[in-house]
Amino acid sequence: MTARHIDATDKTDGSHVVKILWNENDSERELTVRMPAAGTDATDRVDVDLLPVPEEDPATTMDDAVAALEGFLGNNKYIHIDGDDVRSVCAGALTTVIRVESGSSTGIVEALDGRFHDSSVASDEVTGAIIAIEGPKSLQLSDATAIVGGVQKRLTDKVEIIWGLNFTDEDVLRATVLLAIQQK
Repeated sequence: MTARHIDATDKTDGSHVVKILWNENDSERELTVRMPAAGTDATDRVDVDLLPVPEEDPATTMDDAVAALEGFLGNNKYIHIDGDDVRSVCAGALTTVIRVESGSSTGIVEALDGRFHDSSVASDEVTGAIIAIEGPKSLQLSDATAIVGGVQKRLTDKVEIIWGLNFTDEDVLRATVLLAIQQK
């Protein structure tokens, strides 16, 4: 079974909440993702609390995060990321999403560099990163590790990085990075 999501928004403050569901070890598991409304403080515990991406529609940020998490948690992965990995990186932190696509690992690393620069996230504020790489079955492990290395060079040595790889039938290469940011 693949992961699926349901819109669980029931907040009167305007926050958008999505629950991602998947099967793991013969039981259904769940992650909760929230995009808080502007000017609200998060009081409920969620697994992933998203930060708005500068100059991006919050719905796009939510869609990118949910798509990445659904991709992480599906069963047909080469290198798998599970819900506990997501919780260990994102627990108690605010999370920002960077998603890029290209035809090559070099193009991905260059696009990620640009998006990191534009994100205004300081590398010393990042406490953890999850990297989801999706690409064609012809993708080499060296390409995946080049992408991970490209992210790693932008962060401090103390950052916990977990990454996963999923093969698709498309020729495009995608990388989605969730960065956990210390709360101030």
